[in-house]
Amino acid sequence: MTVVPVATGIVEDENGRLLISLRPEGKPWPGFWEFPGGKVDPGETPVEALHRELWEEIGIRVLDAEPFRTLDYTYPERTVRLHFYRVRRWNGAAHGKEGQQVRWLYPWEIPALECLPANLRMTAAVLEEFLPHPPLCLIADPARVEPQAFAHAWREALRAGLQWVILRCKSSVDEERAKLLESLCAESLAAGTQVWLNHAEPLPDWPHSGRHLTQSQLEAGLRPAGPFGVSCHDAGEIHQAAQAGARYALLSPLFSTRSHPDTLPLGEKVFAELAETSAIPLIALGGLTAERVPAAMAAGASGVAILSGIIEASDPFTATSDFLRYWRP
Repeated sequence: MTVVPVATGIVEDENGRLLISLRPEGKPWPGFWEFPGGKVDPGETPVEALHRELWEEIGIRVLDAEPFRTLDYTYPERTVRLHFYRVRRWNGAAHGKEGQQVRWLYPWEIPALECLPANLRMTAAVLEEFLPHPPLCLIADPARVEPQAFAHAWREALRAGLQWVILRCKSSVDEERAKLLESLCAESLAAGTQVWLNHAEPLPDWPHSGRHLTQSQLEAGLRPAGPFGVSCHDAGEIHQAAQAGARYALLSPLFSTRSHPDTLPLGEKVFAELAETSAIPLIALGGLTAERVPAAMAAGASGVAILSGIIEASDPFTATSDFLRYWRP
């Protein structure tokens, strides 16, 4: 089958919104939203086609185009090789020159619309940029260890360079422990580490960067005003989280775990298949050791989440450093 080259622009305004356009009647996949672009003509380079297509479709003159991703995607009628470019500088006012609808949306708003599947993979890739870096997430559960050991492990993980914590409170905590957790949240934010609260309603007034929801909270209709992620276990839950506006999904279990020995792990193959179709970044959770981080990333994970491997480690600093080494030179 002939592979058709296509140049596509991910046009971003000064507020971080992306431009998408609606495919009109008379073209393949009418009624689906997409990033603007089109076929590369014979004798053109992809970037030349990008400049031409964005002028013809949305009336802008591209001043700078940064190569972003190249993706082969097979539709029923043909296979296309999509050359995606980030476009942040242009002249002109973007509009539908061919009469098509256009919208400016934040990346996490796009999956709520009916979009071309290949374009949703780029939405996930853009959302990866909003994740903490390195994308190692500590799931900090204060019920797992005594308060002093918990605080020590958290602080040692920060000292090792951790940039992301999900504070998971499955049950209420007493006043003394609540003060400790509030202090740890504040310390983390002051150090530049993101803190996302996984807590039942009502939410405590602790400093945080975002929320992390359970699947039951999402299904109950909880939609935080700010950034949020969701715990997921299958394709349907990932799709639901993406349509709700989640920034990422924790997908578990990738490997078998001691805490849930009877739960069948997804395995690398299934995880990779889910990552291929996800509109949001997937963070691998479950049975992960430092040695398994490369396998998780090779399966399409945008990051990994760790619980007992850090909080219950005898040396949390070294344990965190071992996980972080994957992202360090």
